[in-house]
Amino acid sequence: MLVRVRSGVDTATRAAATTRFFHHLINRSYPNSSSSKQVVRHLSSTPFGATPGQDQHPQDSATVIQGPSLLTGTGVHRPSPSLFQLPGLRSLPLWTAPSPPGGDKSRRRIAYNDPYVTGIVQLLESNFSSIKAEYLDAVMGINGGDTKIMAPNTEDDDDERRQSPLQPDYDVNKRGGEHASDALHTGSWDWHSYVLQGEFNDKFADRCPITAGVINGLKEDNALFGSPFSFCFFSTLMGESTIKAHTGPMNLRLRVHLPLVVPASASDKNKDGNPKCAIRVGPKVHEWKEGEALVLDDSYEHEVWNDTNEPRVLLLVDVWHPDVSMIERERIGKMFDYARGQGWIGR
Repeated sequence: MLVRVRSGVDTATRAAATTRFFHHLINRSYPNSSSSKQVVRHLSSTPFGATPGQDQHPQDSATVIQGPSLLTGTGVHRPSPSLFQLPGLRSLPLWTAPSPPGGDKSRRRIAYNDPYVTGIVQLLESNFSSIKAEYLDAVMGINGGDTKIMAPNTEDDDDERRQSPLQPDYDVNKRGGEHASDALHTGSWDWHSYVLQGEFNDKFADRCPITAGVINGLKEDNALFGSPFSFCFFSTLMGESTIKAHTGPMNLRLRVHLPLVVPASASDKNKDGNPKCAIRVGPKVHEWKEGEALVLDDSYEHEVWNDTNEPRVLLLVDVWHPDVSMIERERIGKMFDYARGQGWIGR
């Protein structure tokens, strides 16, 4: 079931369509869950708009409707989100090109010379050293480099911090959640999240205040993707690990990678002739460079591999697609708020 986001339909139609969509979403993501049963009851027993006082779909929010059939199997990579899409958005697998030889980032190419995407890239890259230092301190217990910016006041505090690192906070082995399928990865893949399914982690902010401040700035600028499908986390993919080919749930967001640690042998070739540590988005294979942001559209099929014996670490953050207008962001947010308030989605 692929559906489109839109507004401007009557309340009863909007409510019924949205209820059907979230019923479908929950059945895919959380089979046999109580939330799924709640939606069934709501759909069968609550006539939207029937009587005053009953919960009604907000008139100023987006809704979802069943879309047309889609052509697949053409042999060409196209965006193919697993849940729904907003028509008319510009679409490319990668929105950033690697810096030219010599590493002159001022000459980097951003798709369409888009000022919104350029600003996000520049913000993250300008804070690379501090973000990496916070990762090393908070996750690895290594206090060095720029960590003196945020160093504790006493040696006792320092020891305590090292003995209580941030713990992985997302079970990547479980079925369900965003991708609603079997575990995506082989090997070891850890998440240390600031934003997990749209919810902020105060402990992360305490341990990584500079990183949190950068992300909070994106939120204040209405750039940070806001929904239960919003994520920002340190992604640590250990050596001899993979993330299998999959697509994101929607085309409303762009996903940004800020590489913090890249294996020394990443550019060596693996048995398939590809770099040993890289990502494929659609038909394009990309190698990460420390401190150089990668912007991708994860509604294209993508996969990741690390065939080295060292970890690859990056900060991942979801931002709104630049073509989603402010009014659309507001109405889509209200649609998800309504669904969360009904107990249909959420952690």
